[in-house]
Amino acid sequence: MTLPSLALVNGLLAMIRASVPVTLAIYWAQAPPDAAMPYVVIYPDAGIKSPFERDLLNGGPTDLRYQVTAVGGSPDQTAWAHDKVSAVLLSGVPTVAGRRVWPAIQEGSQPVRRDDTSTPVWLATSQWLSRSD
Repeated sequence: MTLPSLALVNGLLAMIRASVPVTLAIYWAQAPPDAAMPYVVIYPDAGIKSPFERDLLNGGPTDLRYQVTAVGGSPDQTAWAHDKVSAVLLSGVPTVAGRRVWPAIQEGSQPVRRDDTSTPVWLATSQWLSRSD
């Protein structure tokens, strides 16, 4: 059975929000149209049972993958926001009642880049894995 992902998503959001400057807004899945930059959006998947950590009874932890997207008005602002969230993910482990949660693993990233598709903003993204049972 795969553990529901919502509790872990909420734990991650709470940990990040409690650890970054209050001027850095953290959103789940989307930011409001009038969000002040810089801000960060966390895009989690639905979670799956780990394909690698199974026992003989087919039990194992749940893997939650998510993307961290920092949005800013300049490259420096964007990198600053991304660095703040990455530091929290690399140094902390969220608390989720009734679960053991492993430290996050960064699985990938992309460079800071300009996005002119709708408005001129700068983006930085990274992909993460959190595991829990």
